Amino acid sequence: MSVQWLRSASSTVSRLLFRRQTAHLFAFLTAIPSGISTSPPIPCLSNSSLLTLEDVVTCFDKFTVSFEFYNQSSYDTAQPTPFELTAWTDTIAALLDVDGNCTSVSVPSVLQDVYSVTLYEETASDSTQSFCILSETNFDPASGFYIRGWGLFAVPASRPQPARSLHFSAPHPVFDMNTPMQASALFKRTGAKSLLIAGRIRTAFREPTLCIQTDPEGGPYFKTDPAHDTNEPFFGAAKTVHVWQEDHGGCQAASCAFVQMHGKAASTCSEDTAFMSTGLGRSESSLAWYTSPADAPIKRLQREALQVFTTWNISLPSDSSCGLTATTNVFGRLLNGIAEEDVCVRDADATTVSGQFIHIEQSIMARSSEFYDAWAEAFNRAFMQ
Repeated sequence: MSVQWLRSASSTVSRLLFRRQTAHLFAFLTAIPSGISTSPPIPCLSNSSLLTLEDVVTCFDKFTVSFEFYNQSSYDTAQPTPFELTAWTDTIAALLDVDGNCTSVSVPSVLQDVYSVTLYEETASDSTQSFCILSETNFDPASGFYIRGWGLFAVPASRPQPARSLHFSAPHPVFDMNTPMQASALFKRTGAKSLLIAGRIRTAFREPTLCIQTDPEGGPYFKTDPAHDTNEPFFGAAKTVHVWQEDHGGCQAASCAFVQMHGKAASTCSEDTAFMSTGLGRSESSLAWYTSPADAPIKRLQREALQVFTTWNISLPSDSSCGLTATTNVFGRLLNGIAEEDVCVRDADATTVSGQFIHIEQSIMARSSEFYDAWAEAFNRAFMQ
């Protein structure tokens, strides 16, 4: 997403989020009996009117920690301790091994007051899949947001057979509107392995990160931007998913990819309905990687997407001058062969790139629910079972 647009949109977004927060908070607080001082439970998994996974994710999305919510003290409090981070990633690794035994995964004691694992079964007439969901249990009644804000993780309750080794994520909830719901829809429709959604807006704490310190326009990235800060719990979760995949046959190009769904402003790369990149820039060798005849997941996906969306412009860096190439995405750098200790300071290049990373910037139309099935068709064509 264009950082210039982000800055210009901040005041508008803050007003919208304030209205959303006020309405959301009023609805929940009026339902809380007087005298109860504990943090109320997040009702998304107990609400029988939420019939599908997308409904549940829409519910959780409303609790995303919002614009400029944190100061240094509250941010420090919300961050996981080393013990909590280990428990968080261990639980994610355990969930990736689930196959019909969701309830056997126990949350470590250090997290039991914060997170829970729930078996969620869809009840829509046309969608009856089941999922294991790791989610935060309570919200802060004063703000209406998650108390910790580390995010949500889900896997199929039983492993699809055959299955695709696809891992979908949405790093920028709220700012990249609809991407959490889109990611959940594609996760479900493709028989994918995992779904990861961040729990904080990228500007929840507007303190510049010490990791990727400047954006292409010279401004700062912030500490709660999980695409550019390795201290965000999202990065630890994504890294755990990658390690698990490597330990279970590796990420084979024909059937595996790590896909981040993003959204761009209408004025950013306006000629592209969707712009796909794998974390390479615009050097001669990088562009040659995209145009070479060698197979790669992103090339197949672009080809199939163009067959499905015949009127859309779906581009790679070799086709478009769009600057959203994801070269500073820390998880993308890790997938592309950069050592974890160097992902804050070193770009990937064509000699290290793995092709496992797919970063998709989309117009607001491309993220619409009316195109979920079509996107799923493109993915299903591009990746073997």
